[in-house]
Amino acid sequence: MTHLRKQRRGFTLIELAAVLTVSTVLFSLASPAIQSARETARRSACKKKLKQIGLAIHNYSDVYRRFPPGWTGHHAVAGAEGRYGWSIMLTPLLGNAEIYEQINFEDQKQRRSKVTQTGLPAFRCPSDTTEVLNPLRGNFGTSNYSANFGSTAPPRWLDAGMSANWPGQAATLRKTDGICWWNSGCRFRDIMDGTSNTLMVGERSVASAAGIWMGVRGNNFESDQVTDCSPGNEINSGEGSFSSTHKGGAQFALCDGSVRFISEKIESGIGADGHPKTFQRLGSRQDKLVPGEF
Repeated sequence: MTHLRKQRRGFTLIELAAVLTVSTVLFSLASPAIQSARETARRSACKKKLKQIGLAIHNYSDVYRRFPPGWTGHHAVAGAEGRYGWSIMLTPLLGNAEIYEQINFEDQKQRRSKVTQTGLPAFRCPSDTTEVLNPLRGNFGTSNYSANFGSTAPPRWLDAGMSANWPGQAATLRKTDGICWWNSGCRFRDIMDGTSNTLMVGERSVASAAGIWMGVRGNNFESDQVTDCSPGNEINSGEGSFSSTHKGGAQFALCDGSVRFISEKIESGIGADGHPKTFQRLGSRQDKLVPGEF
């Protein structure tokens, strides 16, 4: 009796090439969807972090009856003396009490240390690729979240960290219409435009040098901790602006604790009626103007 032996047949080179081609096409079609899903997840995580920061500021206010200061200092004169800022005040409320306990707040000239050169995930947007230590801001621990300085720009043309020789060392503003500034102590009752109409904290990505959570490197480095909403400094517009890697705008925590994504195309500037437009209205706590849709 003759038994027929079945022969195994493998892929031919043509068939293998066809399979690889189909796989490549399917991957190229799926890749944008995968990237989009990942960015959606990162953006959602960023939103949650801003929500937690907003809640921490509210809890801080419950205890001290005011928001944390933009940064501290005995005088407003410009100078390279490290100052502690609003975000370091929140560390015990954001799960980093051990960091807070190591800070000597009587030291108004603190410099690099193991503490200030620590990376804190609570202040990092998952979509931002800035290093743990910010090389653009003295190699202190990076932060992707910046407090609202108001609708007026600091008294310098560019961030002093990137333009040290121009335009000079002017004193910082002693008070602004925002939420955080030098030695600020803004209270809920000071937010005359309503907490749902006033920005509290927004994103700042590597595109505008991010920030540092420790404080500021001196009074002439306001943008280490705060960002203004002045005309010409719109979202994603340059090295001094609020910014993000989320396409089309940035996320903000408002003073009521809500978090909103605001388009980089938001109306900005001064209108024909002489009144500031939407972005500046959101930056001011007391202009008594309704911001409108945003």
